[in-house]
This record gives sequence, structure tokens and C-alpha cells, in this order.
Amino acid sequence: MTDRHEVALRRAARLAGATVLWNLSVGGASVATAVATGSLSLIGFGINAVVDSSVSSLLVWRFRTAAAGHTDRAARVEHLALRVAGAAFTLVAIYLTAQALRSLAAGTHASTSTFGIVEALAALAVLPYLAVAKYRLSRQLHSRALRADSLLTASGIALAAVALASLLVARATGWRTADLVGALLIAAALLWQGSRSLRGR
Repeated sequence: MTDRHEVALRRAARLAGATVLWNLSVGGASVATAVATGSLSLIGFGINAVVDSSVSSLLVWRFRTAAAGHTDRAARVEHLALRVAGAAFTLVAIYLTAQALRSLAAGTHASTSTFGIVEALAALAVLPYLAVAKYRLSRQLHSRALRADSLLTASGIALAAVALASLLVARATGWRTADLVGALLIAAALLWQGSRSLRGR
């Protein structure tokens, strides 16, 4: 193992660890805010952040194991992380679709929240760095699991953007169906990526 490769492994472990800390704090707060306001895209963002943490936790283990020279064990954890990422994409997509359809049928809409807007803005400031850094390292390390994790983080950016847009539109115009439409679009993208991850692509 070259020094450059070992440095990349350690950086990947740090990025995955940072993702865990960020997602557990902001994702948990977003879920709590979404439950209080009924914002579907905000709760989708929060749940996405929490499940992203599970994948990132596995990747911390995977890259630390690889850095310690346990190649076979790291490969097994890599495969597990990839499967968990695929399952996470799929579960979040199914949840968002079911809740959006239920809300459309019931005619219920989310209320606006200043705290939710702040959470979405914070996510848009931090998550792009984590997503891009993990994606670049995934190419360097040839890690499909890290690539899937970077895309899971990127989906958090999209969900945060949808949540922010829907909250701002609802506050400015009173039109709240945008939250549900945005959630359905994000669910379709997540379901597609989940199927690719589960097939190992």
C-alpha cells in the first residue's frame, strides 16, 4: 500500500465520520421540525440524513480496516455498505412516495417553519462539500460503496433544496402542493439510484 493510498483511506474515513456527525445532528433536528410542521420534503431530508449516517458508519469501519491492512475484511464491509446504501435509497423513496400520495389524497399540506428554512440552508452550505469530496475519493479508491454514499449525500442536497423551495414558496404565495410534487420527483430519483446500488453498479 502506497503512502498516497493510505492517506486517501484515512481521509475517506474522516469524511464518512464527519457525515455521520452532521447527519445525526441536523437530520434528527429536521425530523423533529418536520413532525411539528408536516413538511414531507423536510422529513424526507431528515430521514435521508439518518440513513446516510448508517452507510457512513460502515464506511468509517471499512476504510479504517483497509488502512490497517485487512484487505479481505474491508472488501466484505465495502459490499455490505453498498447493499445498505441501495436499501436506504429504496426505503426513503418508498416512504416519500407513500406519504406524498396519502397527503395528496387527504388534501393535507405542510405549514411553514423558519427553523426548517434555516436547517435546509445549513444543509445546502455543508453537504455539497461532503458529497463532492466523497465522490472524488470514491474514484481514487475505486469504492462503489463510497460512491453510493456520496450520491446519498447528494440526494440530501436535493431534498434540502426541495424543502427550502417548498417552504419559501408556501410562505410567499400560500401554494403548498409544491412540497408534495417535489417529494415525488426526489423519490423517483432515489428509487432509480437504489436499484443501481443494489445491483452493484
